[in-house]
Amino acid sequence: MNYLDLSTRLTHLAEKLSKQATKIEGNDAAKSAMKLVAELDRFEAVLDSYLASRKSGEFFLETLLRSPSAKRHLSLDLLKKGLREICGKRLKTEEFGPAKLEFVETIHAQDKSAAAAKFLKHAFAEAASVASGGRDKAALQQEFIQLGRLNEEEFAKTIAKRTFGELRRLVRAAINATPIHLSR
Repeated sequence: MNYLDLSTRLTHLAEKLSKQATKIEGNDAAKSAMKLVAELDRFEAVLDSYLASRKSGEFFLETLLRSPSAKRHLSLDLLKKGLREICGKRLKTEEFGPAKLEFVETIHAQDKSAAAAKFLKHAFAEAASVASGGRDKAALQQEFIQLGRLNEEEFAKTIAKRTFGELRRLVRAAINATPIHLSR
């Protein structure tokens, strides 16, 4: 029996019991119910313990490895670098799928889940950041000002030639701008 089947069975039993609770009588039913309550208490304690350990770095690490960021940025090189920095070990596997499994097993074995999650979170954030493309902030701000001076038709033509990444960098530079003096 798997846990989903157990959950379904307990739900059905709970529904049946709640409908008949006032009508149930007898010593056999009471003894059986007391045994069930004792076993449920024991199972609930084991489950709570398991869930508490999963809430630590292990659960966060596994969630992070399944995230959209991981799908975009996780690579064999990143796993190698992470394992070397966190555990001081090298990945033995050269294929991505098995390497990911080896990474998780090694991290769990050395109880370094929190450190691994922190490493991956930082690596994903770093990989997702958009570089300015080599242009300095003042040049981007000047370019933004020049776009603002164009008439609607020229502006539409100029914007149509740009990628979203370029436009995003221009806007960020303008938003983070320190006051600049305009010269005409």
